[in-house]
Amino acid sequence: MLTAAPIIRKPLSLIGAPGLTDFVKIYIASELNKREYRTTLRHEQAHVWAGHNRRRPKDAVDKLWRIACEMEIAKTIYDDIDIENINAPRSRLSGGYLPDTLANMPVGIILAEDIYEWLLQQSENEIPDVECTCSCTCNSDRDEESDQPDASTMVESARAALDDIDKVGDAQAAVTSNYNHLKNRTPSLTDEVDAALRVRVERERTHRRPSRRDSPNVILPGAVSIPRPPLVEIFVDRSGSFSSDKTAQAEIRLKKILAKYGASIAADVWFFGNGRISASDIRGGGDTPYHLIAQHLAVSLPKIAIVITDDDPVENSIKPVLGPVIICVPVGCTSTNLARRLGGKDVA
Repeated sequence: MLTAAPIIRKPLSLIGAPGLTDFVKIYIASELNKREYRTTLRHEQAHVWAGHNRRRPKDAVDKLWRIACEMEIAKTIYDDIDIENINAPRSRLSGGYLPDTLANMPVGIILAEDIYEWLLQQSENEIPDVECTCSCTCNSDRDEESDQPDASTMVESARAALDDIDKVGDAQAAVTSNYNHLKNRTPSLTDEVDAALRVRVERERTHRRPSRRDSPNVILPGAVSIPRPPLVEIFVDRSGSFSSDKTAQAEIRLKKILAKYGASIAADVWFFGNGRISASDIRGGGDTPYHLIAQHLAVSLPKIAIVITDDDPVENSIKPVLGPVIICVPVGCTSTNLARRLGGKDVA
């Protein structure tokens, strides 16, 4: 639910209520917390969006029309979060109208015009005197010579607008679902390497570019920005569980992705398996010495460590390594035990 009305934050003492709208601007108290702000904004936008100032019946009783507008918002706009925010302990919205405030009102009455007509038929004692958290008057901005639509036209427009609420709700649910999917997706190797390479320039003091500052006796060194390629170490599994097919698959993926960075990465490749780790390719299978990777990283402290492996068990003695960005590329599985143990990430 969006409106073109600008939002202005003012102290509660100036507004006189958590929220207020003159149907041109929306004013929200600056003291509201995040949850209170959310509900108040939706409330004031609903007044503008629903056109409560234009829909007001001629010669309507101000109090009853105000209650009707509040109940329309409560029944059609408020969701569970809004109701929780209003009912929260010490909430500044406490006491506001809720969908069940008029308990004896028929369920099928939703529009403010219908609620108003129903209120006219009730005795004054049957109408609860609820303190509204909104100071909007919802007065009519029409006069008798105005070209504004008549009440019946506005009612039909309001009914059509209410029919769209379900569509808006479905759209919001779809957006939320897509956002959750993106938030929880497995990151890609490119994403993680890009993030680690974000800062790649260092400032160096050098006489190759003298300083422009005046000095009577000495030439001062100036500053030069020099790209510093990070130290990237790549660890390739050569244990018994890592078959030749897995190895071929891993190397193809790695070469394809790292080709993006060209000469900007100076990578050292290490092979581990059969109880050792070596710069030379290891053949022969054997166990998976993850503990040697942890010991190696604790000494070399590269900026990025990429480990191509599967989901072999990890020794309990291995602890997270602080400093390097540890990226695990699962091959033949969806996640690795090593990433969880070292505090790294599995990438797609």
